[in-house]
Amino acid sequence: MAGMTDLPFRLLCREQRCGLVYTELVHADTLLVGAKRSLQLAETWPEERPVGVQIYHHDPATLAEAARYVEEHVPCDLIDLNMGCPVPKIVSRGAGAALMREPKLIERLVRAVTDAVDKPVTAKTRSGWDANEINAVEVAQAIEAGGGQTVAIHARTRAQRHDGPVDWDLLAEIKRSVSIPVVGNGGITDAEHALRMRETTGVDAVMIGRGAIGNPWIFGQVADAWDGRPVVFPTVHERLDLIGRHLQMEADSFDRWARKAREQENAEGRAMSRVRGHLVKYVAGSPGERAFKSKLSGLLTIEDTWTAVAEAWGVDPSEHPSGPTPWKRSAA
Repeated sequence: MAGMTDLPFRLLCREQRCGLVYTELVHADTLLVGAKRSLQLAETWPEERPVGVQIYHHDPATLAEAARYVEEHVPCDLIDLNMGCPVPKIVSRGAGAALMREPKLIERLVRAVTDAVDKPVTAKTRSGWDANEINAVEVAQAIEAGGGQTVAIHARTRAQRHDGPVDWDLLAEIKRSVSIPVVGNGGITDAEHALRMRETTGVDAVMIGRGAIGNPWIFGQVADAWDGRPVVFPTVHERLDLIGRHLQMEADSFDRWARKAREQENAEGRAMSRVRGHLVKYVAGSPGERAFKSKLSGLLTIEDTWTAVAEAWGVDPSEHPSGPTPWKRSAA
């Protein structure tokens, strides 16, 4: 998810027992020319592995070249091809979900990448372009024919974006139509929902995107439900500890990239601005949610932001055991 699944958030998701994380999608062209933002998006750390680097393009040769770059320069465990993003600026380039209208091109794209690299190649797509063009079975078969080792299906159309019903019957049909693992995606917001998707459709795994924003604990909850253990929810203080580390990690990330580029940036302020989408979700359902949202745009320091979050949850910041806990990287 663009703007959300950056390195700090992925590290937190892995900490909460997410089995596999993916980078934000990276455009092959900008990665190959060494654009700062693309290099930042593709950065991985040992602590988050296993991790897949997600790239996109409509041209087989360019996508293959980008995949070779990733294999040579980015420590990762697989290369994932995005063939389902519904965002207009990506679709207008003939990439993302636009590729679903050309299954033969999808097969060529996947084959070009699998021939270019040794790492496993996976792909993520959707149920179809719209209600009149549901062709995910054909697309999944094209991905398998091209050498893709796993296919993830967001079982909504491009027209639906992230709204409306998720087609579990289609997921079951896709699972029957290919021999590679199938990952179900779309609308999962809790462990019970994830478990029902697996049991109903037969998918090999589930992928959670938006359901993890503001709730990275969902991964541990799904893992427990998957193995028949009781699902445990975080206490308010556990919630505040994680949010405090998230804020510090974002600020550290901005500061590190500013220093690499020898730029003078207000890393802390920019990080607090970037993490606002997470913060809105972190306080959802809290007693002070409305008051927090009214002051969100003015929160430009870690201390002020964390204090506002604590107050939203009805906690006196001075009484919290540790305050906004600093985060220290455990490995180089």
